[in-house]
Amino acid sequence: MHAGQQDRLADLRHRIARLEGGSQKIKPLPFGLREIDGHLPGGGLARGALHEMIEAGLASEFAGSTTLFTAGIAARLRGPVLWCLTRRDLFAPGLLRAGLHPDRVIYAEAEREGEILPLIEEGLREKGLDPRHSDYDPLASGSRGASLG
Repeated sequence: MHAGQQDRLADLRHRIARLEGGSQKIKPLPFGLREIDGHLPGGGLARGALHEMIEAGLASEFAGSTTLFTAGIAARLRGPVLWCLTRRDLFAPGLLRAGLHPDRVIYAEAEREGEILPLIEEGLREKGLDPRHSDYDPLASGSRGASLG
């Protein structure tokens, strides 16, 4: 990336930060890896913002890498975690191996994919919850998978 592109990127990041308003007041959560943090605005994963985490590939619906990645991020934060899902396939001992104690997780189960976003919205109204995570198929719901850091 040359200097002109870096200046334009910095300007866009500044504009986005201004539009987001209060979300930049919270210090981001760094990964501690320069290769990753250097590409994220503020040097880490923005807290109080919506993030998309999707696992691609064959049988990605049944793979757990994204789940464990998200659990590892949530484990670094304090407080209870709201986890919205449509199937009872979340393996609590796996979350524990990622550092997230199952006692911190509040499970909100929906019958259909389209009910996930309203569950997340309700969770956003609760001040005591740190990250909120949902497991749902973006193609089935017409929305995208999301996690609020």
